[in-house]
Amino acid sequence: MKIHINTINSKIQTDNPKILEALYELYSFKIPGSEYSAAYKRRNWDGKKHFISRVGVFKTGLLDRVVRDLNKIDCTPELVHLPTFPIHTANNWQIQDFKYYDYQEELILKGINRKRGIIKSPTGSGKTLIMAGLVKAFAGQKMVILFNAKQLLKQTYDFFTKDCRLDNIGICFGEGYINGDIMLCTVQSIERILDTHLKEAKVLMVDECHEFANGKTTLAAINSFPNAQYRIGFTATPPSDKIPKYNLEGAFGPVWEVVNTADLIDSGKLTKPIIQLIERSYTASGVDEDMSYPEVYDEYIVNNDLRNKVIREITDDIRKRFKRARILILTKSLDHGRALENLLGESCEFLEGANSIGERYKAISRFRGSKSSRILIGTKILQTGINIEEITHFINARGMKSEIATLQALGRALRRHDSKKKVYVYDFLDKEKYLRDHSLARQRHYKKEGHETKIL
Repeated sequence: MKIHINTINSKIQTDNPKILEALYELYSFKIPGSEYSAAYKRRNWDGKKHFISRVGVFKTGLLDRVVRDLNKIDCTPELVHLPTFPIHTANNWQIQDFKYYDYQEELILKGINRKRGIIKSPTGSGKTLIMAGLVKAFAGQKMVILFNAKQLLKQTYDFFTKDCRLDNIGICFGEGYINGDIMLCTVQSIERILDTHLKEAKVLMVDECHEFANGKTTLAAINSFPNAQYRIGFTATPPSDKIPKYNLEGAFGPVWEVVNTADLIDSGKLTKPIIQLIERSYTASGVDEDMSYPEVYDEYIVNNDLRNKVIREITDDIRKRFKRARILILTKSLDHGRALENLLGESCEFLEGANSIGERYKAISRFRGSKSSRILIGTKILQTGINIEEITHFINARGMKSEIATLQALGRALRRHDSKKKVYVYDFLDKEKYLRDHSLARQRHYKKEGHETKIL
């Protein structure tokens, strides 16, 4: 047996069709809800995503996984690498004025030596510095670094150019374009760099790569750039569900984790969270059993006066006890954010997607620089990529189930700052239909990450 390895796709060559059939079945997973599609009902489709075709073609990032499975049946394939690229020697990945932690340097070296993989690095662990080290290591090569949000792109560009003093950095997003061999580009604007970087780029890196794990456009983007022999994703929260997990591994390779959140807290690199779950009484009286999820969410989270008043009581108490508290509140909906802004009154500001980058930076600057306590409310735009070390209290008002959303939101508050030794986190144990299961899921996510939780 041989496996012909290309940058994006690889193919198994064997005279044993039973092995191909077995792999085809092993790497097939049912797509949720597929049974409702017309193609499935007509029996034109089995409702599954197949990561290895019947003729043995698969995404090259799955190579390690495929080889391990073949080894289980005492099959050791010959690996044939096509095409062959010139060897790039990386001698210098040090950034002036920065000293890497051991785990940061280990991850940089993994990227250099193994060429493709997913760097799992907790929020606050210096992921952008790791990325900068890889950019420095690959100097002289054309590179593309993809983002799903212009705010993350702009923040990274500033760090690369101002703090790390890296040269030849370009940007490409809806509001601007600067050409450079190293292009920081939003996936929404990727068409603008295809002529200059599609075939020429030797390095592809993707920030918050878990956000690229589903969706036709994002998947197409991370499976492009056919000559990019170095393909590295960055995330604090790789997906655990099989289909998005294999989508990412297929594009990049295996997950590399050398340090976790608990390690960073124990070593003092992140702030210890005090997670308090507020147990609410059940007030729906059975009415929620006949309601849809959107109806339950609007009634018992967005427009729940009792729940919102608890949030106000928490913030009032915090502001009495901490003269310079920095309170972050995350909501899922715009209506909920605006309702809380009106309820909480002065020293409170709400940010939403419609705010420009400039408006966001000004609001964050006011939040950070105030001489008295201040509250910042935000939707998903404050879930990732916002670096506000001063946060002393975090209220998760959203009531969501997602592990990725829960841990990313928590990560906003864990960054270390001289003004705090602990960060206080508040969440809810809701009791209504859907919300009850979501609350228990969030509690499991916190515990899985090694955090203690206290029920109030």
